[in-house]
Amino acid sequence: MSLGDVTLLGLAAMAVAIASPGFAAQDPDILAQEAASGADAANPTAAVNFQDLRYRYFDLDQGADKHSFETEGAYMLHPRLKITNELRYVSTDRSGKTEQDFEELKIRGIFLSDIMPFGIKAKLAVGAEWLKDLGDFEEGTGTGADMIAPLVGIGLEPDDLTFFVTLVQYFHSYDTDSARQDDVRQTGPRLIWIRKLPAIGGWFKADLKMAIDHEDDEDFSQTLEVQLGKMFSPRMGFYGELLLGDDVLDTNAYDIGGGLAVRFMY
Repeated sequence: MSLGDVTLLGLAAMAVAIASPGFAAQDPDILAQEAASGADAANPTAAVNFQDLRYRYFDLDQGADKHSFETEGAYMLHPRLKITNELRYVSTDRSGKTEQDFEELKIRGIFLSDIMPFGIKAKLAVGAEWLKDLGDFEEGTGTGADMIAPLVGIGLEPDDLTFFVTLVQYFHSYDTDSARQDDVRQTGPRLIWIRKLPAIGGWFKADLKMAIDHEDDEDFSQTLEVQLGKMFSPRMGFYGELLLGDDVLDTNAYDIGGGLAVRFMY
């Protein structure tokens, strides 16, 4: 059994565990608090402090695969200024032999403002992201480009249980690996739906990530990340992910994948 199979089995096991009567026997107020905590961390426009430790498996083209060990989180320097971080270490045989290295570091600053479009509670997010390539592009462990990516987005909260988030980023490389053919000039629209699940103290998230490649005749690709999570307390939880790529949608990034993670709130 591959690690990919193990990951998908883990997702199924988590869903069964969440649905078990033991979870439903908790205090409803505590479950609602836990659901809000986990869902806020999943929302890029929410003012929240958290850190995730995550494993992801990707099934790539031509029988190759990638194992990604990641940490991702956010810290509020100010009630309106959010700093996020993401660091990935990968093991992959994309090049024909197994290689391991740090892949990429991402640091993002976001300024958040409360707004009320059409009377709906919302946040406006404006910021920029720095993406630093840490690996080797030819060996398959790196992205091949250091980038800056300004962003703008709106997070809508139409009711107490639901978030809708729209984000747009423009990725511009300022330094590229000699092995990479093109610079990065890419627009990345993103649509996110998050639903709090107070009955189990958890949340559900669907994250559609799109890309328009301006260096490749405006080529359009997309992936969908589906996440189901459960908080054991307002400060600690876990979640599983199903990552839908070229097997379902249209992308060269991967065919399909899965992930498991632990979430810490602080």
